[in-house]
Amino acid sequence: MKKQFKITQNDSGSFFTWVSEGTGKHRKKAKITGNTPEEVIVKATKWLSHQEEEANAPFTVREAMLEFIESRSTVLEPTTLCNYREITRNRLQYIMDIKLDKLTPKDIQMAINMDASRLGHKSIKNAYGFLRAVLNANDITLRLSSIRLPKKESRERRLPTADEIYHIVKGTESELPVLLAMWLSLRIGEVIGLQFQDVDAANRKIHVRRTVIMTDEGSKVREGCKTEKSARTIQMPEHIQKLIQAIPHESETDFIIPKSRKAVYSQFKRLMRKHDIELTFHDLRHIFASTAAMLNVPEKYAMEMGGWSTPDVYRNVYQETFDSERQKADSMIDDYWNGIIEQEKKETL
Repeated sequence: MKKQFKITQNDSGSFFTWVSEGTGKHRKKAKITGNTPEEVIVKATKWLSHQEEEANAPFTVREAMLEFIESRSTVLEPTTLCNYREITRNRLQYIMDIKLDKLTPKDIQMAINMDASRLGHKSIKNAYGFLRAVLNANDITLRLSSIRLPKKESRERRLPTADEIYHIVKGTESELPVLLAMWLSLRIGEVIGLQFQDVDAANRKIHVRRTVIMTDEGSKVREGCKTEKSARTIQMPEHIQKLIQAIPHESETDFIIPKSRKAVYSQFKRLMRKHDIELTFHDLRHIFASTAAMLNVPEKYAMEMGGWSTPDVYRNVYQETFDSERQKADSMIDDYWNGIIEQEKKETL
């Protein structure tokens, strides 16, 4: 008769059951944990079959991370899995061979300190977040309140204006991809994921409904976008419509920009370097957001166009500063205070 196990779910989302063998002083008992009920059943069955050494051998941090990735390979986004594998290969390497049940906060802090010499705040924050998820999944409780991440870099950026970029890309192969990003705020994966069937010429609309993502196996076309808000319909400017209509194609499922992410990015970077501008393709979305803010476009509509889910991301990450607009703002403030000073001088004469 097949053994029945009582499977319980932890607050962390993982599952466990208790198994025992023998009686009296010879009785052995063990708690079997796993990420799914099925995994717990397999491990518990192995334990009862005297394969407990294999089933319950302590994981190293690396093994636990790889097991976490495998157990969620069908429910997480391919890009997330790709990022997790990258973390396992190249970050927090100081702790990777430590047994999970022997890991201490001091070890984690040491790994963070070592990575801080070569990685930025965001990279380390993502790696630490992944580690915490792995610890929770394995019911490892550590006092992590003392852990300190490197401070977030405070960068004051000066972006070129939209018209500066347009004059550079006008008439080049980069014109359409750049305008889709800078004018309509498409991500690079959304730009190269656009097909002719996504263009509603009669109503002058573009439907953003797929993206090209990077996975461990290379580029992959994914129906659907980065977030729920990313799938959107955007008004198509006449200029962009003409650029699209000028592209020959045989099928409605042909891609409008039939190039790889690397090709689009490299072509753009070469143009920028030629004009001594340091800018990434993703920075074009920053220019979109900053332009929208400069023009006093209501935040709600700018977020809808760009597919941002939360105001915080839109405000804090994407709204940068144009030199020309900063100078105008400085002048306005200077004029105000100069007026006060001049008025004060007149009154004291």
